[in-house]
Amino acid sequence: MSNSRLEFLENNYYHIYNRWFDKQIIFRDKQDYQKFYTYVLKFLEEFPSIKVVSYCLLPNHFHFVLKNIETGLDISKFMKKVQWSYVMYYKAKNKETGLVSRWPFFEWRFKAKHINTEQYLFQCLAYVNFNPLKHEIVKDIKDYPYTSYHQLKNRNKIENYKDILLEELEF
Repeated sequence: MSNSRLEFLENNYYHIYNRWFDKQIIFRDKQDYQKFYTYVLKFLEEFPSIKVVSYCLLPNHFHFVLKNIETGLDISKFMKKVQWSYVMYYKAKNKETGLVSRWPFFEWRFKAKHINTEQYLFQCLAYVNFNPLKHEIVKDIKDYPYTSYHQLKNRNKIENYKDILLEELEF
């Protein structure tokens, strides 16, 4: 199910994603990427029942694989705070440019897909981490700094899915 209003079950994984309205650029420079990531870290402290397993921030959208440690609406609250904080930052930063004259900022509240098998988990991890290759932003993932690929301890499990995912798995 691709619905942000689904029930987030205890000890389950979810693919969470969203993009800027009308596919516009959400991250215009290094500072924007860093600010969004800072909000993620800040609100993870507030929501200890959420673990970020993987992430990728792209110019007009983002992806996470999150683990929900406890049943509840924490993922919804977490995403609301991260997105809202970033929108407020973006509006303040771009007030003079006219880039903030329209609403909404994000296309959706956010999208969420339940990851219900280990194979699907590794497919999602590969999809999230290698997304810059899919969108032809870089030719080598090592050249893209805004993905958790660089922080993964065991990359072999997701490397096995890379070629399949870039062609077949769509979100």
